Parts: sequence; C-alpha cells; structure tokens
Amino acid sequence: MDSSVCMSESHQRQMQVFGQNPTRVVDGYSEEFEQTFLDLMRRSHRFSRIAATVVYNEYINDRHHVHMNSTEWATLTEFIKHLGKTGKCKVEETPKGWFITYIDRDSETLFKERLKNKRVKSDLAEEEKQEREIQKQIERAAEKLNAGGGEGETSGKEVDDEKKKDEDLRLKSGVKVGF
Repeated sequence: MDSSVCMSESHQRQMQVFGQNPTRVVDGYSEEFEQTFLDLMRRSHRFSRIAATVVYNEYINDRHHVHMNSTEWATLTEFIKHLGKTGKCKVEETPKGWFITYIDRDSETLFKERLKNKRVKSDLAEEEKQEREIQKQIERAAEKLNAGGGEGETSGKEVDDEKKKDEDLRLKSGVKVGF
C-alpha cells in the first residue's frame, strides 16, 4: 500500500475505529456483502440454478462493492456454504464448481404459496365430500334393493326424491352416477 495513503487522516481514522471494535466492523461489512449479493441473486437469478462464480463476478463488476477480504469469509466457497447453512440459497457442489439457487422468502411469494396451499386443501375437501355423498347414494340404493327384493316397494314420491338428489349430485360433481 502506498505510504501516503497509510498516513492520510481518513485512513488513520478508519484504523482507529477498526482497532476499537474489529468484530463490529467485520460484521458490518459481512452483513452488507451478504445483503448486496442476495439482492443481486433476487434481481438477476431469482429462479435459476447458477454457478456461484458467475454471480460473484457480476457482483464485483460494481466498482462500489464490499470486498470479500473485509468480511468474515476468506473464500467464496466459505460464503456459499454459509448461504446454504442459513437457508438463504440452495447450495450444490458439482465437479464444475459450486451452484446456488436463491430461496425466495419474499412476503408476497410466501403469501401466494399459502393461498395456493389453501386452495388445494379446499379442493381435496370438496372431492372427499362428493365421494362420501356418492357412497351414501350407493348404500341407500343397495338397502332399497335388499329391503324390498328390488322392485315395486318404493313409493312414487321416494323415487322422485332420489332422482332429484342424484340430479343435484350430478350437477355439482359433473359425474353421472347410475345404477
């Protein structure tokens, strides 16, 4: 490093701040590095599996980036493993290097996912309800066949009621149930 830089007032001030609390300074840079890296992932590679080196090279193209040597991570590999351990990215080591996939924890995305899950559960509950109703109809028909030998035992009103129930069920489910 140039000796004039080491003697500058701003450099002396930065060294004094670092000397007073080095952990806080490194933690601050680490947090900023991680946040900026993840912002880049979210903006440019939100749904992609991509080589970590590609993202890192894009990151360092910004001339105002935080340098990795001012963070707690000595290497890109350490940093990528950290992202995997903390659940911020899906991390995979391959013969071609480390690959990462951003894990979207956006509140909007989580909200949409919850809505989708609710819809799926609701659809399943409706299907089960229809299946139970069909099963009840099958049981009622079997009981009527067994109770009266199968013919002439039901009144006209009961037949009309059964036809109406069958028709209602057919309209709801779109499936015709016949005996």
